[in-house]
Amino acid sequence: MENLVFIGDWIKDRVLGSGSFGVVVLWKHQKTQERLAIKTCKWGDELTEKHKERWTKEVEMLQNCQNPNIVGTKQLPPEFKEGLKPVNPSKLPILCMEYCAGGNLRQYLNLPESCNGLREVQVRQILGDMRSALQFLHHNKITHRDVKPENIVIHVLDGPGNMDNGLQGKKKVIYKLIDLGYAKEIDSNSVCASFVGTLQYLAPEIFYSKTYSNSVDFWSFGLLAFEVICGTRPFLPFMAPVQWMAHVKVKTHDNICIYETFHGDIKCSNEMFPENFISKPLKASLEQWLKVALEWDPKLRGRDAPSKVTFNIPSEEKETSSNVVIFNLLETILSKKIMKVFSVATLTHYAYEIDDKTTAFMLKKWIQDDTHIPVEEQILISQNYVITDGEDTVMKYWDENSISVYLYNKQYLIEEKSDIIVPEIVQRSLKPSLPVELIQNFKNCQLLHRNGFYFVMSQMELYDSLIKGLFVRAESLKNESKELVLRHNFVDKNIGKLHVKEETLKKFTTMGKEHVQNLKANGVGTNLLGGFEKLFKEADELSDDISKLQNAWSQLTVRLESAARRRIEGLSTDLNNFISKFNYQALFTKGQTVYVSYKKIENYNDSKGRDKISDVIQLIKDCFKLRNKILMEIRNQRFYCSIKDLSIELSKISEIITNASNFSETLDSHSNSLTDKLSNCMWSTISLLSSDAHNLVDLPYSVVSIQKSNFKIGEPVSTHCMKMVQSTNRVEEDENLKSLIEESLTLRQNHIKLTEKFKTSKNYLHNKAKLDFSFLAED
Repeated sequence: MENLVFIGDWIKDRVLGSGSFGVVVLWKHQKTQERLAIKTCKWGDELTEKHKERWTKEVEMLQNCQNPNIVGTKQLPPEFKEGLKPVNPSKLPILCMEYCAGGNLRQYLNLPESCNGLREVQVRQILGDMRSALQFLHHNKITHRDVKPENIVIHVLDGPGNMDNGLQGKKKVIYKLIDLGYAKEIDSNSVCASFVGTLQYLAPEIFYSKTYSNSVDFWSFGLLAFEVICGTRPFLPFMAPVQWMAHVKVKTHDNICIYETFHGDIKCSNEMFPENFISKPLKASLEQWLKVALEWDPKLRGRDAPSKVTFNIPSEEKETSSNVVIFNLLETILSKKIMKVFSVATLTHYAYEIDDKTTAFMLKKWIQDDTHIPVEEQILISQNYVITDGEDTVMKYWDENSISVYLYNKQYLIEEKSDIIVPEIVQRSLKPSLPVELIQNFKNCQLLHRNGFYFVMSQMELYDSLIKGLFVRAESLKNESKELVLRHNFVDKNIGKLHVKEETLKKFTTMGKEHVQNLKANGVGTNLLGGFEKLFKEADELSDDISKLQNAWSQLTVRLESAARRRIEGLSTDLNNFISKFNYQALFTKGQTVYVSYKKIENYNDSKGRDKISDVIQLIKDCFKLRNKILMEIRNQRFYCSIKDLSIELSKISEIITNASNFSETLDSHSNSLTDKLSNCMWSTISLLSSDAHNLVDLPYSVVSIQKSNFKIGEPVSTHCMKMVQSTNRVEEDENLKSLIEESLTLRQNHIKLTEKFKTSKNYLHNKAKLDFSFLAED
């Protein structure tokens, strides 16, 4: 194979991998640039029939497996059939596969920055892609039997629009399962009984040479999931399988991790190691899933109840059959929406599971429980805009790849004292009384290097989030200033309209006061004017309130104009200058060097080992110093002070505008109500005068005399009179009074009648005196 370089237009690029009896070579077409991964068997007649059968089976299986997460096969170009004969002495089928340029997962896990696991976006995709691949194989009754990071390759997608923003501009990838050489079809009449696969990923039943089913893939999948999250396997990774299996055998269903403590004790845990890069809600959900995947009993593993059924084949179903839940459960977990929140105030990352019904107020309540920042003091910003309490849902702000929301406190930008999360072994390493032999222990030394570098990376991420949070706040302040101007103008128009109403009302009340004053001076109609006096007083009070509002509003306008003129355009330059002066890049590079170099030391008890320990301890100390220096220096920066002051000022102005808007609405409502009251009072008075004038004796403006009044005893003179309530002990007196009034009125009426008769007789006599009586005279 080494001497074979050209086959037609194809040129050998490099060897991708070599196994016990197979080799995979990358070939590149010189004209089309197409690449193919071609696997050939490097042995000849010395191969056993079992090996030949395994090889042929792998080729057939791959050709029949059409799934995006299983490496695909391609048609072998004709020229290779002849060209590869010299390097294929066994004459077994040649496997032609698609080329995955991203390497395999083990290479990524071996990187120093992956020492404590991969980032959440990568973890999610790996678990989702492997779920798809294994579910497909099991559905087709195929057990892989060798699931491990080395057998997962990374296919990089080409073409425009295939950039993944969640991976800092890297191209999108697909994870594919390869190497079905150990895979075996299982039907209703067979189970596996061969010792295959990588020892560290073997399920217990394979290790003990027992018969097994496809549940062995569940175990390997669980180990793989734990490793990509935490950077290490869950069960005593420093021991050989024959050692750690004995401890795993006695674990409970809830135990998903067995580890050796700092002092050498063996302990079980229901949780993953806290030093990882995934969010707490996802971590909690996956811990429940790992309990199902890492169940010791293969009858329980991956299922919801004990079962001896390998696949859900109707002919095999028993009364005690159960369902495979491991794939659907994982799919449900990965479909959950987790909103990541970074608190600039406390320099802490938070995460919350949300759905379509999660409101901004609910999110703030959760944050209050974690940070103790009251809901009313929180400022949540996403996409440079403030999230208000009135938001129906926060789902529109969710971003699966990065921080969705930044949290700020209205009272301050960064707390004076913020908590810092430090791995336990890092804390121990800084104690001067720590015995040297304990820290030089191989297991402790490796853990110190891993968690020490993780501590540097976690502080670097916090710093990056802080800088991004300051940029976000600066941009949001620009938008907030514009929105406040719009809100101010809207309220200003309403106050202007209120002022017009107040002027109209003032003219109306001024005229009313003058008219009432004239009536009082003439002593006319004063018995009906008490209600107007009360309304005039309310109008004066309303006018005073409106005047106070206008004065305060004028001051606020000046204040807002001053705040809007404050320029923070130079913030980007100032921030970039600060970042160039203070950053973790040098520490990160140093941490990589320290971590890589310690792996090359075989004996940690010699002088070189002690030097490496001192290097990582110094790295940790430098990280603490840099953090403290950054937090001290940043508070004295101009951009920090500008953001803090303007944030507080705009927050106060916003509160004042809100209060002024509410107050103006209240005054407007009061003005409308008062106008209605005055109108009703005026028209009621006019109605009273027009409807009851003929029954009243002494009404203002009335020309009707009391002599022409016609009313009955016991009835009110006016329909607007209130009936007096009589006490029982005065009934007799009232009856007597009534009788006297009736007699008096009778006498008055008789007197009027007699007077009328007298007038009639007088007129008659007067007219009679004018008659001519001359005929009565004597001659």
